[in-house]
Amino acid sequence: MKKNSKNKKGFTLVEMLLSIAIIVMIGGVIAGLCASISHSYATTYNINDAADYAVLFARGFENSFLSFTQGDGKDKETWKWYITRPGVDSEANVPTLMVKDSEKKEPIPVFHPRYLTGATTDTTKWSVYIFFKVEETPNKDPDIVENSTIVLYRIFIIDSANKNFGYRYDGKVWVPRFDERASMQGVDGRTIKVLKNSKDAQSFPMTTNTFENVYNLKGTKAYDMIKDSLETDDSTAEYYSRIQYWYSGYEP
Repeated sequence: MKKNSKNKKGFTLVEMLLSIAIIVMIGGVIAGLCASISHSYATTYNINDAADYAVLFARGFENSFLSFTQGDGKDKETWKWYITRPGVDSEANVPTLMVKDSEKKEPIPVFHPRYLTGATTDTTKWSVYIFFKVEETPNKDPDIVENSTIVLYRIFIIDSANKNFGYRYDGKVWVPRFDERASMQGVDGRTIKVLKNSKDAQSFPMTTNTFENVYNLKGTKAYDMIKDSLETDDSTAEYYSRIQYWYSGYEP
């Protein structure tokens, strides 16, 4: 008896096109997922790295500031804290926290990040900007006449390559027993305030105009982030980029 058998053929054209379409769709989904994961990783890495540098600068300022304000000094001696700008300030080629001592004349590095530049380039990975504000409020304890002196500071970390990322860090430091220590040392007084007049032209207010015209960030994603951040804060005009402490009530 003769059996009829069907011919086994390959895929039809329609099946081939359908298979290719499915593969392309799956490939697109995988590629998009990989890109999303890569972007997420890069964003997380940038946030963590920027946060680490912000904390290092913050701790450097607090430790330096307290060490001078709680120590002894000479009549008319002053100290000034600020961040250098590479290409503008001559003290350092990377953003460096400096304190300028009137007795020693030359600025002293407080925190000098050695690894902000790559192995084959002098371009810094991050641009760093810091602003200060001083608040004095009556002490809540009725037995203590001295006001509470608090220094608030805000640090901005901006990527130097394409300026599409920005990180903001806010902190504050309480200056303990400030007036009492002055009396114990037999001096008229001591003063802390931000520099915001013509005596120091390098002290800039924390405003969008400063980031736009001084730091040249206009038109970048980082600038848009900073602008949105400042527009929702009524105290921005009270922050300046340099703060000074002077001994024995002397104001230069």
